[in-house]
Amino acid sequence: MAKLNTLLGTVRTYVILKPEFFLTLIIIYSFNNMKSDYSLINRFQQSRRMIKIFITISITILFYLIFLLRPLFDYNSYKELELPVQQNKSLDRTLGFDHIYVINLDYRTDRRKRLDDIASYLGLDFEYFSAISKDDVHTLNRYGSADMGPSAKAAYLSHYYIYKLMVAENYNSALILEDDADFELNITDIMTDIHRDLPASWEVLYVGHCFEGVGEQVGNSSSVHRLYKSVSPMCLHAYAISYSAVRKLIELLDPVIPRGTVDYSLKVLIDEGKISSYSVHPQPIVQWKSIDNPSDISQSQPLSFSLFNSTSLFLGYKQ
Repeated sequence: MAKLNTLLGTVRTYVILKPEFFLTLIIIYSFNNMKSDYSLINRFQQSRRMIKIFITISITILFYLIFLLRPLFDYNSYKELELPVQQNKSLDRTLGFDHIYVINLDYRTDRRKRLDDIASYLGLDFEYFSAISKDDVHTLNRYGSADMGPSAKAAYLSHYYIYKLMVAENYNSALILEDDADFELNITDIMTDIHRDLPASWEVLYVGHCFEGVGEQVGNSSSVHRLYKSVSPMCLHAYAISYSAVRKLIELLDPVIPRGTVDYSLKVLIDEGKISSYSVHPQPIVQWKSIDNPSDISQSQPLSFSLFNSTSLFLGYKQ
């Protein structure tokens, strides 16, 4: 007890007589406590950061696993989806192409009526394109070539304008017809077989042609109408064209200074290997010829190519 009293007396003396010593002790003690507190705070903050990092990594892994396993989660619902059935190309209303254009002079209502009857019977959809007339001096004078008559020049521009229209309307493919076209009655069946053998890289397909030899057969079809590589094809009364080809033609054909008629210009590009082309033999679409159906381009004796079963004859039209 005496020692305790002596200690308390000493402390009291230092507090009264030596306050700076006592304050120093308090500061040292406080500093040590602060270091301890700071260390705890620091460890706590580090722990919070680690927790945040852990949570972030966990969420990332969770989303990644969901992404990887999503097909398994969706499997049952996927099996129940009613997926659209791909329609056979030749059975649609455009013979397997995105679109069918028909070049028709506005005053040739006789030709349009015949084609309307064919389209109705065969179940086809045609879009009529108003052809450039040989009498359209304003349009024809914008283009050169003294070697080409107004009718041939008008035909050239009509096809060329369709190429641009096809790009503007963003069709992957189109069948281009002239308004004197006549069809085999079973044209849809024929085109079914042709589409089976037609390579994915095709650019031009001559469904109708003239002055052409028979090239190498493509595919193993045993039907009457078969697919062959084109050999210097002429005439454009029925040909299909892909989007890649039409972009090439817009660039390579020059309506101001053409190399010749439009069918000759296309033939040259095919012969030069710049366009990949195929032809159907025998042709299932020919030029319809009759006494009251004169050509709007050539005044020479028209060529005559026959069909096995002409749709025009079947519908009662006379040659």
